[in-house]
Amino acid sequence: MTTAGQTPEPADAEFLNKYTAMMVSVWKDENEERKLLADPRQFAVDAGLPVAEGKAVRLERGQVDGLFTAEQLLSDWNGTEHVLHVPEAPLIDISELDERELESVAGGVAESKVNIIVACVVNV
Repeated sequence: MTTAGQTPEPADAEFLNKYTAMMVSVWKDENEERKLLADPRQFAVDAGLPVAEGKAVRLERGQVDGLFTAEQLLSDWNGTEHVLHVPEAPLIDISELDERELESVAGGVAESKVNIIVACVVNV
């Protein structure tokens, strides 16, 4: 697991990339949001997140005061239940991004304009 100021382990980085892509898909597509609300556990599985057998997935939709950190997302996911943080709205207007930039965010590619978005969601 990643500690503050440390580069994420490959498995952690893969998890964070999938998590970020999942958030963007919910913000970008109302159908994805409906699927998330209907069955958060199945949505997490479909997004490629590691859901442990018999472990509950709890959805948190509240806006955060500040940024999510990689450590917070990993810790909350790996606790006694999986906590899936998906704020109801992104911290920026993602409609301002073109398809290439959205794909870069979903794929975890670091580009200057895209880094701002990822920092709003996950501070790696």
